[in-house]
This record gives sequence, structure tokens and C-alpha cells, in this order.
Amino acid sequence: MNTKPACGPERDPDFFEEVDKLFARHPEAARRYAVTCRRLELDILKIDFRKQVGVTRVDDGRIVTEFVDRDTVEATRSAHHACCEWPRNDDGKCNKICPE
Repeated sequence: MNTKPACGPERDPDFFEEVDKLFARHPEAARRYAVTCRRLELDILKIDFRKQVGVTRVDDGRIVTEFVDRDTVEATRSAHHACCEWPRNDDGKCNKICPE
């Protein structure tokens, strides 16, 4: 069976060609960013980013992200903007935050 991969350049070659060009034009900024696949969040965990937000912390040498309801998380009020996932959701809010 010949199926497309879930993510990456083989799945979306035009998109990744543009991302490669953009990173090449801005090498210093490119060091700060990465494109990641959301398969685990969307397909496996069934996260609805309109209703939930990933709250990320460093815990004993590990990066841990927990998905919580946007309405109930106090951390969204004091999110550290260095940890925001783009593109943002439809409301312009980050999909992942790092509390200060």
C-alpha cells in the first residue's frame, strides 16, 4: 500500500519548500523556530485548540505539556510569550503557552 506520511515534506512539499526558503532568508530567526507535526495532538489526543491550550513546563530535564481547558487555566493570564505556538488559533490566542 502506498500511503502518504502523516506529516512532513513528502506530505506537503509545496509548504515545506516555502518554509525552507523562508528559513534560508532569515537564518538567525530560523534558529529560534521549528515546524512540528500536530498528529499526536489532533489525531491521537483529539485536542480542540479552540477549547484547550497546552501548558508547557520544564520538569527535571524534561519538557512537559499538559492540555487544559482554556476557560479554567489561570496560566493563560500570565503566559510567557517566548513560548507560543504559531499559527495561533482563530481567536488569536496561542495554542501552547509557558507560564512565567
